[in-house]
Amino acid sequence: MKKYWFWMCFALASCQPEAVTPTEVVDDNFDTAAATLIKKGMLEGINHTASGTASIYTLNGNSKVVLDPYMSQSGPDLKIYLSKDIDAGEYIRLGNLKSTMGKQVYDIPKNTDLTAYPYVHVWCEKYTVVFARAELK
Repeated sequence: MKKYWFWMCFALASCQPEAVTPTEVVDDNFDTAAATLIKKGMLEGINHTASGTASIYTLNGNSKVVLDPYMSQSGPDLKIYLSKDIDAGEYIRLGNLKSTMGKQVYDIPKNTDLTAYPYVHVWCEKYTVVFARAELK
């Protein structure tokens, strides 16, 4: 009987609610008028609801991915990737998706060859699934 209660308590303790992306509107402070647009593309949902524009800007030697506007359904463990291929086989992880709505800015590591990365992905790492993708031109 003690074993039963032990395993029951263990099972209940491991059942944590799954963390999902916040839904509050975010408005990152980045003046696109003062920056240089390098390339951009329209985000399209891939078996998920998502839309918006993904752009790469440079300002004072720093490069950024800007999602503006952005809207998507929520999901677990969503990340922003800059990738070399459509399937995100070779990518740079830029961080967690900040919200399902609003203007979002993500730093690109210095010395990244921006010509080698034509895709931005919203990617669910937990389930290895693409939520949205933009081809940047």
